[in-house]
Amino acid sequence: MKIRVYYEDTDAGGVVYHTNYIKYCERARSEIFFENDSSPELDGCHFVVSDITCKFIKSAKLGDILDVKTELLEKKRVSLLLKQTIFIKDEKIFEMQVRVGFVEKNGKITKIPQELQTIFT
Repeated sequence: MKIRVYYEDTDAGGVVYHTNYIKYCERARSEIFFENDSSPELDGCHFVVSDITCKFIKSAKLGDILDVKTELLEKKRVSLLLKQTIFIKDEKIFEMQVRVGFVEKNGKITKIPQELQTIFT
């Protein structure tokens, strides 16, 4: 998924504020569902983040075009482990692993429905 860095994404020095990299990855995960005519929410159940590990390699700046890539590392009955990498052209600038679990409306962990299990594969 391509994302342009706007002024609102940057700090006073014109560098992308660190939390925005996580936001870009969240948008890319959501976009994967939308591109597959689906949603990360189904019948009131939805994915939640349970763990994130981030590595900041190089800063992005105002006007940069970022490319967010998502890769499935592990699929379990109630969770997915994804690796998301952000590039500027072919240069890796950020990488994170995120575990998302599937929960009911009340927050109870539940099995990922089959129709959503195949989205990331």
